[in-house]
Amino acid sequence: MEIIEPISRKLIHLAKIYLNVLSGRLAHLGINRYYYVMSLIHAENGKLTQKALGEKLGMDKSAIVGIIDYLTDKGYVYREVNPADRRQHLLRTTPKAVKAVPDIMAKFNEMNDTVATDISPKEMEIFYKVLHQMEENLKPYATKEMDLDLNFNK
Repeated sequence: MEIIEPISRKLIHLAKIYLNVLSGRLAHLGINRYYYVMSLIHAENGKLTQKALGEKLGMDKSAIVGIIDYLTDKGYVYREVNPADRRQHLLRTTPKAVKAVPDIMAKFNEMNDTVATDISPKEMEIFYKVLHQMEENLKPYATKEMDLDLNFNK
């Protein structure tokens, strides 16, 4: 019998290596995950609710609460009651995060350049298109409760 390696194994392995190297390059920030989430909160500073963040990331409410709690405990994010709807919490970044986000963005660029070494821009364009198509192909089979938490460095 031939053993077939799932595509997901390669993607997960690549993600783990990528996030491990990224965490090493950003170790001075005192966090080892959720860099992308923090950059999203920063970009939408004060306009993004916990629910909207969860929808944007394809993650459930409890996962988002845990992420926000982690970033809050580390001094990067805080919640603010939405004056228009007191049931909602708007997410804001602290001055510490404002200072860190440009470094995070620079490291994302460095990592993306590193991972794409010896790969042409056209090949990267095809790679992203293929990933997108694979995602679209699987969406009809995904359960409603599926959590697309891609933060492998937990």
